[in-house]
Amino acid sequence: MLESLGAFAGGLAQGVRTGQDMKLRQQDANRLKKADEREEELQRARIGKADFNREKRERLRAANDEIAAPWQQDEQKPFTPKQERITGLNTVLTKLPAVTDAGIGGLSSLSKPAIQIASDEMIARRMLTGNLLEDADELTRMANIYKKHGLLEEMAPWMNKVYAAKKRGIPDALNSLLTGNARKAREILEKGGLALADDPLRLDSDGQPNVWRFRFMDGGETEIDLKEFARRFFPSQIQK
Repeated sequence: MLESLGAFAGGLAQGVRTGQDMKLRQQDANRLKKADEREEELQRARIGKADFNREKRERLRAANDEIAAPWQQDEQKPFTPKQERITGLNTVLTKLPAVTDAGIGGLSSLSKPAIQIASDEMIARRMLTGNLLEDADELTRMANIYKKHGLLEEMAPWMNKVYAAKKRGIPDALNSLLTGNARKAREILEKGGLALADDPLRLDSDGQPNVWRFRFMDGGETEIDLKEFARRFFPSQIQK
């Protein structure tokens, strides 16, 4: 009788172990299945995000084209560049590499007809070298066009930052640096509320002639590539 009970207990234990093994294997299989499903979901999300970003770039390009269309027809409004700025900012804008990931054309020379200038570039040029940021009607028109294309929520903060930079004289200071007038740049920046310890210093660097060092009154300092800084005025940079 005891032997029978022992055999029964042993068989029961073996059965429990077998059942546990089967349960663990099933759990492993379920985990693998869920992992595969999660990977498929992530893949679909990545594809969806890429499609979304592509569609947003297309909407931004369409909005910029609509904004720049009247300027292509009439270069005198709202663009009224100051003569002393042309050799500075416009030179840098011409030398900037193309913003290929934004789906726009390369940067054009100022000697080419305006129709050849990409709208993204034209908006930046008029912000930096013209009076666009002082033209309330044009800024309102831009905002309405971005709203129509479903982009106002993203573009409004960018427009506000660019407008604030203009009010602080940053484009004017940028042009002064590009023409080699560091003292004037410092005066402009200090007038706009940015106190410097001394005049900005151009750094001698092969291939990077427009890198400047700024030392502030609080002891801090920074180096700025003026070409990259000018890029912030391109609408497409909002997607960076």
